[in-house]
Amino acid sequence: MSKIAKVIGPLRQYAPKLAKPKGKISEKILDLAKGKKTPLEDAPALFYASREAILDAPFEKNLAKNWMNYLRNKGVKDRELYDTSTTFFLQDLIQKGNKPLTKKDFIKEFDEIAPNLKIVALGHPTIKTIINNLHKQVMKVDPKTQDPRVEGLYSYLQNALPNVVGEGNKINQLAFDGIVENVNKYMEKVFGVKSAIEEGLELTANIPFKVKEPLSSLSAAMGRRGIPPTRYKGETQHGGQQTLPGGDNYREFLFRYEPGKLRKGEPVFEHSGHEFGLTLKNRANAFVWARVSDRTDEFGKRLIFVEEIQSDMHQRIQSNIRKAKMEGKVLKREEGYASRGDLPPPEELMANKQQLDLVNLKIENLLATNPRSPALPKLNAEREKIRNIVEEAAEKKGLGGGSVPEGPFQTSQEYMEFVAKYLLRMAKDGKYDGVAFANSKIKNRSLQPGDRSYHGNLGAYGPILNKALSNAAKKTGANLLNTVIKTPEGEIYGNVKVLNIKGNKMAEEIISKGVSAYSEGGVVYA
Repeated sequence: MSKIAKVIGPLRQYAPKLAKPKGKISEKILDLAKGKKTPLEDAPALFYASREAILDAPFEKNLAKNWMNYLRNKGVKDRELYDTSTTFFLQDLIQKGNKPLTKKDFIKEFDEIAPNLKIVALGHPTIKTIINNLHKQVMKVDPKTQDPRVEGLYSYLQNALPNVVGEGNKINQLAFDGIVENVNKYMEKVFGVKSAIEEGLELTANIPFKVKEPLSSLSAAMGRRGIPPTRYKGETQHGGQQTLPGGDNYREFLFRYEPGKLRKGEPVFEHSGHEFGLTLKNRANAFVWARVSDRTDEFGKRLIFVEEIQSDMHQRIQSNIRKAKMEGKVLKREEGYASRGDLPPPEELMANKQQLDLVNLKIENLLATNPRSPALPKLNAEREKIRNIVEEAAEKKGLGGGSVPEGPFQTSQEYMEFVAKYLLRMAKDGKYDGVAFANSKIKNRSLQPGDRSYHGNLGAYGPILNKALSNAAKKTGANLLNTVIKTPEGEIYGNVKVLNIKGNKMAEEIISKGVSAYSEGGVVYA
């Protein structure tokens, strides 16, 4: 795996339809659409179904209202139209006389108003951890009590592994390469499997689990699984919190968004208790984060295991929204999201809103052309002043206005499904067998029924997670199965959900091309 897949992006670019030529028709065919496809190796993990639907429109120009009806008839989810600002962009055109819009201009505007989603990875090269854990694991086994085919492998590993991590905790690469070569020879001689460490084993292969487990660890240590160390932004920060014992290659992933041009003037979400040791630039507007490790289940599958998924941005506000709804009350302004920049303001706020947009444009231009310009501090101060005026006026009008911007994928089910889809791409690219998720029993292993988090975990890592995974399985073609995870201490956890892609060529093909970011709408572009 040479790189991390882009979180979201276009599958193809706009290509105009050619008018039917007059006179004699040439035998040569110019396929503009094909020439505009994103190369498969650069395909994003996710795409906006609304953007693909615009490109598929059977017309090159239409009225704004007709564009809206077309997108909804194509099955694009309202939530996607909302999160991408498409709803408000088209509504604005409708209010201005239902202006016509060409496909070319619509795609250009979409790319400028839709949020860009990015991933920040935290971790470190793990070969030492993997080898040390594997050595501890094989030393617990008495080879003489095992199947003769297992005995030979474990006897060799018990003697060879201590030579890999030498003095100063440094890796003896020569010793490690020798182990890989010898284990591959052993697997071919005993089981008839060539290049077992590099290529992996078939899910149905008749090979003892005691053999599959160390093979998965050696494959991970080789770097055949995981992400390139050069893509890590720093060390993990929360490795000891809520993590199930066992596993290796612990990582943390933050997903953040960069707002489109209609929402540039909104507040920036910095953090809510989890900074992850990152600069503001790298953690700004993080809407969800996940903590994962590599594990081998009791069936020998090497998995990305999701320890936790959480949204500091959305969790508190969504709780406020649910509480107000249950109590039949109106949500207080300060308990909700900040005012959205893409919402059309009342007429009395229009002038200030337009002035704010103008200042934002000036700041963007300077940052792109002269980031050290002495005019920037003054413009930033002016922007803050106008923003405060708009906020005060909005408060008098009773419009929404907390301090946290309304990022994408607001509910637990939405952001859990989003994370699951992205990690499936990481699993496919990293040659894992699938992605497994901690259930409520695992999450509550150190909690008491009276604890506040205990009851929250029952819902979040029970029916909510299960529904999110069911949606992800339908969209990607992955098999949603149950598996069993065992800790080094002997704790056994069953009914662990896993999105399996091992031996599933259809799922791998779909995932490689990119899948729709939202649970409904859009068909994978072939």
